[in-house]
Amino acid sequence: MQDTLRRRWRSTLLFALFQLPLVWLIALRYVPYLAIPHDPMGIAYLILTWIGHFGMLVLLGWLPLAVLAVVTKARWLWLPATLLGALGLSALLLDTVVYAQYRFHVNAFMVSLFLNDKNGEIFSFATSTWLVVVGCVAVALALEGWLAHRLIVGRRGQRLPAGLACGTILVTLIASHALHIVADARYQRSVTQQVGIYPLLFPATAKGFMEKHGWLDPRAARAERADIDTKQAQNLDWPKNPLSCQAEDPPNVLVVLIDSWRADEYGPENTPNLYAALNDSGRRYLDHYSGGNATRNGTMSLFYGLTGNYYAYLDDTQTPPLLITQLQKQGYALGIFSSASLDGVGFDRTIFSSVDPLRLSTPGESPAGRDQKMTEDWLDWLDQQEQKDDAPWFGMLFYDAPHGYDVPEGADQPYQPSTNGMDYLDLGPDTDPTPYFNRHRNSVHYDDELLGRVIADLKAKGEWDDTMLVVTADHGQSFNDFGRNYWGHNSNFASPQVLVPMIVNGPGVEPGRVEGMTSHLDVAPMLMRHALGCTNPLSDYAMGKDLLAPGIDHPWVQSSSYIDYGIIEPDRITVVDGTGQWDIVDRQLKPIEDAEFSPAVFEAMQWFRQFYR
Repeated sequence: MQDTLRRRWRSTLLFALFQLPLVWLIALRYVPYLAIPHDPMGIAYLILTWIGHFGMLVLLGWLPLAVLAVVTKARWLWLPATLLGALGLSALLLDTVVYAQYRFHVNAFMVSLFLNDKNGEIFSFATSTWLVVVGCVAVALALEGWLAHRLIVGRRGQRLPAGLACGTILVTLIASHALHIVADARYQRSVTQQVGIYPLLFPATAKGFMEKHGWLDPRAARAERADIDTKQAQNLDWPKNPLSCQAEDPPNVLVVLIDSWRADEYGPENTPNLYAALNDSGRRYLDHYSGGNATRNGTMSLFYGLTGNYYAYLDDTQTPPLLITQLQKQGYALGIFSSASLDGVGFDRTIFSSVDPLRLSTPGESPAGRDQKMTEDWLDWLDQQEQKDDAPWFGMLFYDAPHGYDVPEGADQPYQPSTNGMDYLDLGPDTDPTPYFNRHRNSVHYDDELLGRVIADLKAKGEWDDTMLVVTADHGQSFNDFGRNYWGHNSNFASPQVLVPMIVNGPGVEPGRVEGMTSHLDVAPMLMRHALGCTNPLSDYAMGKDLLAPGIDHPWVQSSSYIDYGIIEPDRITVVDGTGQWDIVDRQLKPIEDAEFSPAVFEAMQWFRQFYR
């Protein structure tokens, strides 16, 4: 047969398709970490994704061969095909090993750690393991060489229906994503909890679109599945032992979050009401870091006491935090109020997935208007609790005006000059940040006025002394602080975006100032120990420490974004992005030349897998 480009494309495509059974065989190593579904939708998703997604990976692997086929004859093309096939199978096998250890897939950072792991702190392999690895690679090369030579040089299998196979992969891939769209909107856990095991899988979602067009009612679907007794996610060993929690005289608990509130925006001028109420009686933490530089991860770290690498799995499995389920089990009334919508950042399926009914949003035309309405609704809710029995209550107030740089007309604006709004398109490295920073401070000042009403109401009702109050932020905000053109948040892990105020007040809280490094991960264990009376060791259920523990001072803390994470030390930040690329910078984001991984990085890698089975 003539050696044409078309025949080379067909033979290399057949070679790629013959990889699929081998890929499926290796991928069986993911199965122990897959929650096997037992309902039709979950089973259908498993079958469609197993065929479609792994099939897509195989076809993507064929693309380099398709390019090489343009310039390489068949008698030589089998050599790169052999190497590419063996490399792909070996990479997948390595990924199964990494996933078993850390519950995330292999990336460039893991390779860098391996090359820098001189003492075997992360990767420690016996000689027999190395022999097995070498043997597997040798077998893969031999198998791929034989297969490539037969299919590409010998042109065997030319009559096989390659087009039909590719069409089947495409149809199952589309069906898999379509099924996930529906399952995600319906909070169908049997589908969503499968996502994490597949490398390079980014499932489609369209919950807002479907709700907008009236095709589904996600809120009704969510209400059907909100259950504090939902079976624990299969791959989590969390808590490690059954919780023993019973408070003799449980206090009320109120968590106040101000979106994008910076650590330097707390004080007698910026937040006079909070300062007057908490400066003398509260416990203030001067070096406190959010677990995220964005709302999702920052708030998640506070309520779960877990790092951001758990978020995707918690979201996929719709696993609520132990703090919330314990509050429910101890009979707390729950008053959860947020200015921005809770389902917009997924808290309806994570932090508050066990709560029903759940107030998802607050009506209003602007962030400041919603903040005011939310405050009034909270005061009404607390009035209703006063008329009921003496059960303790838990409240959350999540303010949003600073996130939107919103100050209502007529509000006091002590910081001048101040811009009238915020448009990130107007910002650049030479933009004067002062008017924008002042606008942000004024919006914080406005929310402080609303919180003054909340504090006065608690005192008037006689609840102030019986309420454990936590006042903090989900993350901070940048204003080109270091001249590197960073504005807003979710872009780095320097102090402007992750260093936030933290003040705790209430029964059993000793007033004072804490200078040690602390984290949002320390909040949930504090509340579970001091409010809910949990006697378990903290290592049973949290990655942080007790925020009220004497002398608390972490040597390093961790913070996450939606795709990146940073390991923050007093003199440096190690940043790992979503592809596994990494940088080491100082605390003002200047690269540290020739820097090596510090012990904190190796400690963090072990720490990340603490609660995975």
